[in-house]
Amino acid sequence: MKPLLIISLIISIISILILLIISNNLEPEKINIKDINIQNLNQKIQTTGTITSIKTYQNFQIINIKENNSSITILVNKETNLTKNQKIEIMGKVLEYKNSLEIQAEKIYLK
Repeated sequence: MKPLLIISLIISIISILILLIISNNLEPEKINIKDINIQNLNQKIQTTGTITSIKTYQNFQIINIKENNSSITILVNKETNLTKNQKIEIMGKVLEYKNSLEIQAEKIYLK
């Protein structure tokens, strides 16, 4: 009986470790700005664009990015060192604010 318990425990621990590794390596779907729509609402996505404007407030920043002829607003809950015309990649959640879509950034990378 005891060897069966040990084997079950080992298999459980290995399974949990595999799930942790897989969950850390999963990335959200990469979507072009022009393809972001209401069906992406509350989903995590990843997109790329060039910064066209940055507005800084006390606890957050609002960044507008553009890709080709499409643009979207990015909400960042902290102050960043980003500047206009930088190309960035954003990972975040699609939200709706005043009848327009925006992304609440979780991670921002320079391209």
